[in-house]
Amino acid sequence: MIKTPKLNVIENLVKQVNPYVITDELIIPVWRKRDGVHIAPNEYSFNPGGEAELSLGDTWETGYDMTSWFSAKVIVPEEMDGKKLYLRLDFGGEALVRINGAIKGAVSSRMNSGWVHRDIIHLDNPARKGTVYNIELEATVNSGGFCDAAMAGTKTVFYTLNTASLIAVNTDIEKYRFLLKNCVDAISVIPDEIIKNRLWRAVDDSVHALDFDMGQTAFSDSVVTAVEILRNSIACIPRFDYGRVIMTGHSHLDVAWLWTIKEIVRKTARTFANNLSLMDLYPDFRFSQSQAVLYDFMKTYYPDIFERIKEKVKSGQWEITGCAWVEADTNIAGGEALIRQLLYGRQFFLKEFGICSEIYWLPDCFGFSWALPQIIKKSKLKYFLTSKLLSNDTNKFPYSQFIWRSHNGDEVISYLMPTGYGGEYTASDIQKCFYGAQQTDITGVSLGMFGYGDGGGGCTYGMVENARALAEIPGLVPSCQGSATEFFSLIEKKKNSLPVWDDELYYENHRGTYTSQAFVKKYNRKGELLFRNAELLSVIAFEKTGFEYDLQGLEKGWKLLLTNQFHDILPGTSIHEVYEDCLADYEKMMKIGSDIKYAAISSLKPLGNSPAVIVWNFNTWTVSSSVSVEIPETAGSIKDALGNKMPSIFYKKDGKLFIEFIAQDVPSVGYKMFFLSRETPQSLPLVTATETLLENEILRVTLDSQGNISGIEDKRSGRQLLTGTGNLLTVFQDKPVHESAWNLEIDINKKFWDLTVADSITVKESSPLKGVIRIKRHFGKSVITQDIILKKNSDMLLFNTVVDWQETEKTLKASFPVDIRATEASYEIAHGAINRPNHFNTPYDFARFEVSAHKWADLSQTDYGVSILNDCKYGYDIHGNRMRITLMRSPNCPDTTADRGINEFTYAFYPHSNRWQDGKTVNKAFELNMPLEAFYSEGSDNSRAVFEKSFLELSCQNIIVDALKKAQDGEGFILRVYESEGRTSQVSLKLCFPKFDLFECDMMENSEKLLEKGAACVQFKICPYEVKTFRLIPVRPLPG
Repeated sequence: MIKTPKLNVIENLVKQVNPYVITDELIIPVWRKRDGVHIAPNEYSFNPGGEAELSLGDTWETGYDMTSWFSAKVIVPEEMDGKKLYLRLDFGGEALVRINGAIKGAVSSRMNSGWVHRDIIHLDNPARKGTVYNIELEATVNSGGFCDAAMAGTKTVFYTLNTASLIAVNTDIEKYRFLLKNCVDAISVIPDEIIKNRLWRAVDDSVHALDFDMGQTAFSDSVVTAVEILRNSIACIPRFDYGRVIMTGHSHLDVAWLWTIKEIVRKTARTFANNLSLMDLYPDFRFSQSQAVLYDFMKTYYPDIFERIKEKVKSGQWEITGCAWVEADTNIAGGEALIRQLLYGRQFFLKEFGICSEIYWLPDCFGFSWALPQIIKKSKLKYFLTSKLLSNDTNKFPYSQFIWRSHNGDEVISYLMPTGYGGEYTASDIQKCFYGAQQTDITGVSLGMFGYGDGGGGCTYGMVENARALAEIPGLVPSCQGSATEFFSLIEKKKNSLPVWDDELYYENHRGTYTSQAFVKKYNRKGELLFRNAELLSVIAFEKTGFEYDLQGLEKGWKLLLTNQFHDILPGTSIHEVYEDCLADYEKMMKIGSDIKYAAISSLKPLGNSPAVIVWNFNTWTVSSSVSVEIPETAGSIKDALGNKMPSIFYKKDGKLFIEFIAQDVPSVGYKMFFLSRETPQSLPLVTATETLLENEILRVTLDSQGNISGIEDKRSGRQLLTGTGNLLTVFQDKPVHESAWNLEIDINKKFWDLTVADSITVKESSPLKGVIRIKRHFGKSVITQDIILKKNSDMLLFNTVVDWQETEKTLKASFPVDIRATEASYEIAHGAINRPNHFNTPYDFARFEVSAHKWADLSQTDYGVSILNDCKYGYDIHGNRMRITLMRSPNCPDTTADRGINEFTYAFYPHSNRWQDGKTVNKAFELNMPLEAFYSEGSDNSRAVFEKSFLELSCQNIIVDALKKAQDGEGFILRVYESEGRTSQVSLKLCFPKFDLFECDMMENSEKLLEKGAACVQFKICPYEVKTFRLIPVRPLPG
């Protein structure tokens, strides 16, 4: 028999099978509708006017937070008795579907640019005549599809009641259709020509056995023969036998993006309901889902769904993965925050499900910190998974299955998926998943995912039926439904043969996310440090005064911070409404943290019988710096407890009197008391400040007539530090092809405006404490006001900046061309630092034209270097000897008003001898971000004052205390430190506890080894960039 030579002829016949699948259809023509507003999860207000009646073909209006409830009743007719039934619905938008009051699933539509079409709800089968279905749809806008219109100013969208019917299907024809369709798809991707042609003939012969256009009965009868032909032919074709693909269902759910957090609660309910329904229908269906916060939403707002998830986890169909609270950005989030993501997520999963994952699941994130492998390994996880590097814009990442080594040397087995984190389950996907991956020649296995993501939805019954059909088809890489854990356990057996990647996983794309939505970055920095200090002080106060440690409040604040570290919130890539909610969350977070912090400080207030200024230092080394505090009455000077006068000035602000003074030698994690005096102040030289000069004992800064810095001299060495204009503010045209909040392209360097003309230059202060020059500049409608500050005896030049930013698609940078010769620059990252090239020798170097860093970046040669510090910025580019920090962006997608308004921040120019480690750049950056704090105290009648006190002392300044907190299980306290300078160190750390039993722990607070009973201090060896965690259980004296 001849073979049909054109595949499209066969494809046409396959499509004509579709109408025969449906045997009966009952239209549901009329629906009742009521409208309301989604105020908060499970909280609605209903519009006045009651219900309206709509018919198929009518339209309805919706938008962000608007909700419409559609309801109708249908009775199963006699002709559908005993058949498999579906409910088919397409009203546009997205809708949660309840049948007889119970959540049954969800539907979504491609109408009006909707992303996903899903119109089938599975009913209990087989159907029985007379069964009544009371149907309710809770419907709203498809946020993803609505975004473009919303950015253009549209408030609502109209959808049409397009489809509503009860349909009965012939299950034999339905299964045959899936097998046929997948065979045709496979023909296009099978590499072996002989197998391809044999499968072609099998399908060709099968479809030509069908009796089209002769009625439903004749067609149904012919399907029996057609199926037999196809299956018998397939059975004779050889099968692929040197590898396999494990496919797991998944729905990547963006906690916020083109929708708000409150909307993701509903999206999660819709998604989880769909996949639970599939599990009931298909016992072989497997689904993997991450992010503890989503499960917590279900527990709180949809407890029925949550209980069903528990059942499916026990049955093995539902795989909990990821362990993290949310899938957080890892470029900007600090090291302790990344640990807390896992600590709180893991704690939730263990409490609610009794299990937790070994996979750090982060398929969609805009780069991956070099600190992650250490965090993963020490948090009791073993594996790392992503897919994001697939969309690099310059270089293809060389590995799919590999060992990722951290900056401290820890390693984890890692996987870069070759097919992305969601989509269909097709022959093409299977082949790409195997042949598109590297290292499958070593392991013989690959992992893929199927299911709609970003806005949710998950898997469809069609995907699961495809999976079953594809398992029968020869010539393809064999695939099966399974779990991600199963996949990793297989490649772990070959880990010694896998290549090693010893660097960050830099994402060659989305470089604008280091800077977009500046207020989010600022609150994130402040929040991370606030909760570090609130916990630390609470522990000290608990031990010293019996202060009540507010574990619940601290965790609530942390979770507000962690939720807003989601990888579309913290990077600045969500819609405007998200950031309105985000700001409210941050304000709550700051109040929680501040209340706890200052309550702890108040409980630790030293006793005294005279008024005093108490200055606190939260760093773990002694700090001398200026502080300001309001005082009730005029004084002449301020002294320490030994009578030494401090350099000081008095000033008024808003009618109130303040003193600013240099608080000398405030001890590590402690306080020092200073006392107002009627005596005259010290006579001290002024810090020089004119319109063209700032000068103190260490630095001489010259400016031209327009306020441009023409020179910076280190007077200690006589070294001139600049080779051109310093602090040159430049505005760049910033018009990426798409997604402007995400993308910053190198072509910004082709169109820019140097802001070299000053609107005004004013000497604001020339005092014994500091010199301040205020310079105002403008660009377009924006005004940039900078106070350039040089403090007494300081080797740091500060730029306190206020930007009234009113631009569109512009970027603002500050640059410093320095007299340094080096081929790489150093940048702070979580738990340490990273060196990156400052040249474009290779395509990999070129791709890193903009990079992320935390509190500092540095360019050093052997004998000298310069650091740029900041208090809330994360974007840098250092090339050759030009150091630039990115200060502002103004993207217009997806938030058309991003970054417009008043933005305040500080950055600093810090020169030092030798390299950054010798210059103590890390400590300087912490001092900028955690400055001394002063409090005025009226004193009391008790004279037992301790004028100076350190509650925590460290022998090494390169060791950073990242956390001191109460243990999650209540057994003592958790102390976490890291090495910050790349040095091996022997460390001694003394706390305010008299004696304690000391254990070494993992990051999840599991005690691994008893180090010492009744210890008086913590002594340990630490390696470069290593993180160490300890449990301290104070030894309490026996009663009596």
